[in-house]
Amino acid sequence: MKWFRADDFSWNGIRQPYRVIERHPHLVHIDPHLQVICFEGHCHPTWWPNFHSMNYSHAKPPPGVAALDWRRDAFAFHFTWPVPPEFRTPAALFNATGLYAEMGQMILRASDMLKHLNISPKRSAVLSAERWGK
Repeated sequence: MKWFRADDFSWNGIRQPYRVIERHPHLVHIDPHLQVICFEGHCHPTWWPNFHSMNYSHAKPPPGVAALDWRRDAFAFHFTWPVPPEFRTPAALFNATGLYAEMGQMILRASDMLKHLNISPKRSAVLSAERWGK
């Protein structure tokens, strides 16, 4: 597609790809495991039945559906609203437990960013040893 609008993310990221699907569907592979949508503290895998229902989430999958393994089941997590409290500060992230804390801590470790944060060496060692199997 030849059009690009630097000031309009929805044009570039939503409408243009949709045009490709309409005009050349054989060029597009849609993977249902592409993303998990997270909002109001709950993550909803888009391939689950009724994924938009607030009755089901990563913490409570629908009956007969395997629990979400965030490390293996999806390519991306999209956080809409609100920003998880665990992501607001490094202190909040490293003092938290649970899905969002695991994600954030893994990303910082994998990107070698722990050395740039103001956390104690002991706390950093605990993160590496206990949570990451070293």
